Amino acid sequence: MKPIDPRPVLLLLAGLTLSGAALAEEPREAAPSEDATPLIDPAAMQALERMGAYLRGLQSFSVKAEDTLDEVLESGQKIQLTKTVEIQARRPDRLRADVETDRKARELYYDGRNFTLVAPESRYYTTIPAPPTIRETLEYLQAKYDVEFPLADLFLWGESGDDSGAIQEAMRVGASRIAGQLADHYAFRQADVDWQIWIAQGEAPLPLRYVITSKDVEGEPQFTANLSWDTTAKPEEAVFSFTPTKDDHPITIVVTDDAPATP
Repeated sequence: MKPIDPRPVLLLLAGLTLSGAALAEEPREAAPSEDATPLIDPAAMQALERMGAYLRGLQSFSVKAEDTLDEVLESGQKIQLTKTVEIQARRPDRLRADVETDRKARELYYDGRNFTLVAPESRYYTTIPAPPTIRETLEYLQAKYDVEFPLADLFLWGESGDDSGAIQEAMRVGASRIAGQLADHYAFRQADVDWQIWIAQGEAPLPLRYVITSKDVEGEPQFTANLSWDTTAKPEEAVFSFTPTKDDHPITIVVTDDAPATP
């Protein structure tokens, strides 16, 4: 199977901005013709910047993501896999993720001192010392262990420099609704991926959905994430620490190839 890796485009969503007016239903804007000069709508880029700034300002929150991921068989048939991710966060140094896929479950803990990855079904876990902030820990895990923390981009958008040069086209598609919530729908093109994002209208420009299409993979598989937010959540301290029992077994993180070890 050939799974799509959504990380490259997610790391390019650096800084998400929405024009302030609430937008009623309106006709969709026409996509550029194939022979048209690539167009970047400044309002679409501003929408990314505004969203990124808002996310960086959240001090405590929880978010649940319902993901689907295409795997393309050698025959060309697409198989859709699902994943649920629940994040609880408290800046600058507390983070918890619970992940369930069609094939496995994982729990990830960061308490400001240590990072712990737990496989609850097999009762194995690993703990490593971690840097003092969420951002530093996420970057450290990826650089040293090739571990990509689920939804890491919610904490990194707009903090890793201006990656807008990779975007070749950007447009506002129009107003939409995601789970009954008004949103603005944007579409972007890069060399190897097309991606779309739906950003909530109003004073809280949260990402509600994003779709990534891998154009450089045979069959052009898609990754889709639908996000549900609670920006009033105040997770308790115990949420962020793992206490092993006598039935839990410590192991060591080992990266066996160049592919990210995504939980």
